[in-house]
Amino acid sequence: MQRVLPETTLEKNMMCMGAVFIEENHLLDDLYEIIGSDLVEGQELAADVKDQVLDEVGEYFFRLDMNWGNEIKGDCVEILQDFWGVKSREDALKNLEDIRQQGHRVKFNVLRGLVPADGALNAHALEKFKQVFSFDFTEDKPAQMSDDDYQKLAMWIQRTLKFLGEPGILAWDAARFVHLVRLSFVAGYLDDNEAWAHILKMAPIADGKFSNWMEFAQSFLIGRTFWSGSDDPEVKKICERLLGHPASPWNFYPLS
Repeated sequence: MQRVLPETTLEKNMMCMGAVFIEENHLLDDLYEIIGSDLVEGQELAADVKDQVLDEVGEYFFRLDMNWGNEIKGDCVEILQDFWGVKSREDALKNLEDIRQQGHRVKFNVLRGLVPADGALNAHALEKFKQVFSFDFTEDKPAQMSDDDYQKLAMWIQRTLKFLGEPGILAWDAARFVHLVRLSFVAGYLDDNEAWAHILKMAPIADGKFSNWMEFAQSFLIGRTFWSGSDDPEVKKICERLLGHPASPWNFYPLS
């Protein structure tokens, strides 16, 4: 029998990191319809009630199969192919290992180390910045950016530093790692034991690195903007819902 739900606090914390991708489907309000009557602001839940609430939270946000299973297998296969370049088990494993070892956070950290306090790059620093940014681009996928674009990116990175702690954009990598595990599981590229094993391999890198979910959300949003080249108001709203909604898993599984 497949194990689709986490069993340990560590596994649950890791699944919480993938909640942003689950809340894209606006599940918090549906969950609140089930557990809302048990949630009284400022009042501690009785032990038996809390267990029931946490079980419902898990059903909505922690399942490997995203509560759809084989119904969305075709969708997951297509998403993996179109957005991750994953067409096989081997591709899935390679992508997971790439995120675990470096993700987008390594390049971001190197780039921010090259940016001076005022964010402005001189000619030498600009060339170094360009080399680091484009080193993993292929000939068929060049970095189509002008020198002015690179200067703007450097200024943006400098402005983000006041919102980031030591982990940098680790939250972005951690969240998409968990989501990639889920997609690969539903697509049939990983079995349940392999999925949980991979999540636990990522745990030493991500767990315990953030003081609270606000810090995690800022890290996630800056990482996503770095990846996409622009911010997305809808993703920001998702993070805001997870931070403030009474049914959010982030309320029940604090990072600190």
